[in-house]
Amino acid sequence: MHHIDAMLWMMGAPIEAQAMIANTAHDNAEVEDISMAMLRFSQGAVGMITSSVVHHGEEQQLIFQGKKARVSVPWKVVASTSQSNGFPEPNLDLERYLHQQYDALPEVIHSGHAGQVENVLDAIEKGTLLVVDGESGRNTLELIVGIYKSASTGEKVVFPIPSDDIFYSRESMMRHVIHFYEKKSSVENFEDRGITLGRRLDEKY
Repeated sequence: MHHIDAMLWMMGAPIEAQAMIANTAHDNAEVEDISMAMLRFSQGAVGMITSSVVHHGEEQQLIFQGKKARVSVPWKVVASTSQSNGFPEPNLDLERYLHQQYDALPEVIHSGHAGQVENVLDAIEKGTLLVVDGESGRNTLELIVGIYKSASTGEKVVFPIPSDDIFYSRESMMRHVIHFYEKKSSVENFEDRGITLGRRLDEKY
């Protein structure tokens, strides 16, 4: 969900979504273990979201492919230009420039939840703008609902989702979303040993 928050902060809300979900390896789960969604934005850009608990390695990343370069979180830069035969040629000067811009950014005083709390307190005490407001949170939820609607109906979803849509309310959505398996067993006194949360987004490759 937080990756979708960040993607929408960078790209704005999509206008269309086409999605697919599946349960490929968890026959004790009612819900999906992988989902993939293709997005279209108003400025002509397209995007893709993959959410998976079956991928080995648990990579968590945001990749933005621009006209001249690719930048990613965790930080990674690749830049190239097209040769006369159409194949790419590395643009090392642009890569160095982008690395210099990244290295010149000021250090973040607070990150994670501490940074979020600081932003809210600053908004209350100093009147500064929230980085993420209620509308931003709603946009994230609407995109997730749109992904479930497209995957469950097989149809392309156009945003915004109208209030009379069967996927607009939680109760109606739960009745229409794909249900994979019935949960037959559960683990008691589950230990936290072995629980992983994927790669930190502030690491470099």
